[in-house]
Amino acid sequence: MKMYQFKSISLIIAGLAIVGCKNEARTEDEKELVSGIYTENMDTTVDPGDNFTAYVNGGWVNKTEIPADKSSYGTMTIVREEAEENVKKIIEEAASGESEKGSDEQKLGDFYKSYMDLDKRNALGAEPMEAEFSKIESISNYEELTRYFAHANKMGIDVPLGFYISPDYKDPQNYVVYASQWGLGLPDREYYLKDDERSKEIRQKYQEHISNMFQLAGLEGGEKAASNIMKLETALAEKQMPKEQRRNRVANYNMMTVDTLNSLMPRFNWNTYLDAAGLKDQDKLVVMMLDYTKSLDQLVRNTDLSAWKTYLKWSALNSAAPYLSEEIDQENFEFYNKELRGTPEQRPLWRRGVSVVNRNLGELVGK
Repeated sequence: MKMYQFKSISLIIAGLAIVGCKNEARTEDEKELVSGIYTENMDTTVDPGDNFTAYVNGGWVNKTEIPADKSSYGTMTIVREEAEENVKKIIEEAASGESEKGSDEQKLGDFYKSYMDLDKRNALGAEPMEAEFSKIESISNYEELTRYFAHANKMGIDVPLGFYISPDYKDPQNYVVYASQWGLGLPDREYYLKDDERSKEIRQKYQEHISNMFQLAGLEGGEKAASNIMKLETALAEKQMPKEQRRNRVANYNMMTVDTLNSLMPRFNWNTYLDAAGLKDQDKLVVMMLDYTKSLDQLVRNTDLSAWKTYLKWSALNSAAPYLSEEIDQENFEFYNKELRGTPEQRPLWRRGVSVVNRNLGELVGK
């Protein structure tokens, strides 16, 4: 009986297929065949053997204009912007109502609203930095300077020696503290050392930018400060490891005890540094770029405290610039985005706000 039913169903299906074929025959010429490859994005005038990328993507490249608020554009940019629009809805919902104090919604909403409140930001100017500037100005010896380096790391302020916590490359089941080279205001050491005309122009405009930022923040002596900062950052750049050598993870993995580091750098107190970093009980860490790190033993002490204070004020201001007044934010954009990256315009404020929330409270957004 079951076999009979199966055969009957098969006959019905076969009959329908015959009818379908007749209908399909009538409309076959009317259908447009579509493959999984978008040929309209290709440039078939290019020989794929000469330039396969242009052959596959040339049509899209030729008809697509890079938006004014971007220095590059592609499918990942489109996907990221769509994701930002979705995240915006989550954040704005959190910001729209009265959330319970201490809740994730309250934290997200308040954080986003504080960034978007340009009236408040403009009214405050650089006032939110005054406490940090005072902290820097109060540094009276190299022991306190060492402590400030650790404090700055926790605050997201660039200093010559950075640290972060990440899985151990050689033992991924455990986390370890890494120490690494940091502290340059320009993107990489080569910007300080190359002698071509464009590099010289960038260095000159960088000093002008520092001077402008000092003026906007109400700090005196911008031109002199810019010159001294460039001198100190150049000294750091000369000691730093080139980027091609930094890619060698094996060569840069130097697990060391704190006692060993103290013996290698007798003028830099690692116990003081780790204590201020909240890592008092840490007995070992991985030192990346070891030669650079050892060079700080002399460089830190051979540089006047006044020069370090000027440099640190700049680092603090530079790190906070996108979150201060529109004037300061725009000056920061003019140099780092327009001059260095060729981006003509800022992204819309809400997109910047979503990015800031994602960077700082991404785990709360993702809950």
